[in-house]
Amino acid sequence: MSSARLRPLFVGLAIVLLVLAAVESVVLFGIIDSQDAVGVDLVYYQDVGRRWIETGVYYTDRQLSGPYQQHTLVDNLYPPHALYLFVPFVYLPAIMWWVLPLGIIAWVVWWCRPAIWGWPILAAILLFPKTPNQIIFGNTDMWVAAAIAAGVRWGWPSTLVTFKPSLVFYSVIGIRTRAWWIAAVALGVISLPFLSLWLLYPVAMSNTTAQFTYSLSNLPFFSLPVVAWIVSARRGSEGMGAWVARLLWGGEPSLKRDRAVG
Repeated sequence: MSSARLRPLFVGLAIVLLVLAAVESVVLFGIIDSQDAVGVDLVYYQDVGRRWIETGVYYTDRQLSGPYQQHTLVDNLYPPHALYLFVPFVYLPAIMWWVLPLGIIAWVVWWCRPAIWGWPILAAILLFPKTPNQIIFGNTDMWVAAAIAAGVRWGWPSTLVTFKPSLVFYSVIGIRTRAWWIAAVALGVISLPFLSLWLLYPVAMSNTTAQFTYSLSNLPFFSLPVVAWIVSARRGSEGMGAWVARLLWGGEPSLKRDRAVG
């Protein structure tokens, strides 16, 4: 059957999945709001940033003194350079915490021009319960997905994924480009002021009972921009293997190809 004949099926399925995702998001928002927990993760990150500004404490004595049971919104498991994300939002309008990362993700998915057959796949990712759940809580998963999306578009921003080390494999996007290596070196340089905290980070992590892979439960959301790239109509007749290799090793398609597709 030709792709033209299947077009209504793909579009219809995508619409159904998006409607279900919207309904699911409304229900989840109602539940989370009833617990007074909308944006609660952002409040925690602001508290971490404010505490460091006022006292210099990033990892608490409890984390450094010995084994501890990790408690959400109590124990900080982020590496020191995450402060470059937390501290600005002590002062910035809270709404920007959502607008910036979600805007980047949406723009990159649009830029990829996903083929119609890929629309249901992307819609299914939005339906995955953890996706709206983490967005409503205001979790850093949004920022990780945004860094991955920006990496899909420009390569070098994927280095920022390192503030969630368990997802570091996404940071190889664009690794063979010069800009990626410049960004990696720059990230290392701006991390130097936190050297004392970097020495404490392994201690805090080795003492916790939390699993290193705790962030992997939201892989569909993190993979959204990568999937958008893979199903991109920009790929044209190029084999999918070559397209994925271009994503991982060489960055965006050539300007000539971009102009050719519109």
